Amino acid sequence: MTKQTKTYLLKTMLIIVCSVIALYIIATKTIIGEGFGKVISDSFIIFQVVPDGGGETSMVNWLKFKTFIISIAVFAVVFVGFATYWISQYLLKKDRQYIATLLKQSLEDEDVPALDLEYLEIQNELEKIKLTNQKNQEALIQETQRTKDLVTFLAHDLRTPLASVIGYLNLLVDSPEILVETRAKYLGIALDKAYRLEYLIDEFFDITRFNFQNIVLDYSVFDLSLLLQQLSEEFYPILQKKSQQLVMNMPEKCLIEADSTKLVRVLNNLLKNASAYGFEETNILLSVTIKEDKLQLLVKNQGNTIPQEKLTVIFDKFYRLDSARSTNSGGAGLGLAIAKEIVEVHEGSIEATSENQSTEFIVILPLKKQ
Repeated sequence: MTKQTKTYLLKTMLIIVCSVIALYIIATKTIIGEGFGKVISDSFIIFQVVPDGGGETSMVNWLKFKTFIISIAVFAVVFVGFATYWISQYLLKKDRQYIATLLKQSLEDEDVPALDLEYLEIQNELEKIKLTNQKNQEALIQETQRTKDLVTFLAHDLRTPLASVIGYLNLLVDSPEILVETRAKYLGIALDKAYRLEYLIDEFFDITRFNFQNIVLDYSVFDLSLLLQQLSEEFYPILQKKSQQLVMNMPEKCLIEADSTKLVRVLNNLLKNASAYGFEETNILLSVTIKEDKLQLLVKNQGNTIPQEKLTVIFDKFYRLDSARSTNSGGAGLGLAIAKEIVEVHEGSIEATSENQSTEFIVILPLKKQ
């Protein structure tokens, strides 16, 4: 109960006590009291004349007196009940208004005054709400800024490969005498730039899908070992660019129930990151381990150590580890965020560790009973 409410309660009690004292004085010390006493006397006391000159006798009419007392008691109970209800509702209204004011001050980042011990829990909750609100606002501001920067960067980056494609194709059209070897070289460059352009366009679509659609899983039973083997063959050209090698450690056969298409997306993102940020001429480890009812996927590469402060936000939307935004490898910063969401929809978890120029991404997935 607040100090303000206590004050109202004390004032109400004081008014009641003063009213009782005033009624007592009126009933015993004034003409009104004497008149009321005469009315009571006339109503409940019966005077009878005693025969043979014996004078008068008086007796109480108990039936009327009991009826009067019961009526007074009922009236008093009703009055006290009504008064108690009114006072309690009034005090509750004051408390609600007070708490509503505190909530408003807390949400509007105003200083919340110290409360009484009775409201210590409310004050603690208000502080939690205030901190949570501040964190959410900061996260929203950061994400909005990242989105704006991303759209600006990608829009700028789209012009570079597009200009290259148009330039080399115009050169081939305008110069039919170009040697076959040179023509093949120019076509190869134009094709690479077209692939880059396709990748950036896909990034734009990813932004839309990630923000406005929920991930829906299509479960099926498949051999994870076979899927990883196929994935390693697809990654061979990418790894060859940096003379990297994929080392796989997994069971010969590993049947699991999951969404294979979504899981491939997770592994694609992890392997692309491992190759992009790994040193040249190093190995990338991909291992599968089954522990009780859990499946562990490990992707490990040798590269620059990721600072701890970056590891805490590496799975955030639109966060890019490479702040320099390499035109050849830069993306929207959605890969790891989407990977995390896919893993969590599978009721699993994903985390990253980095030390001594070694970075590990560990995915834990529950094994469904076959």
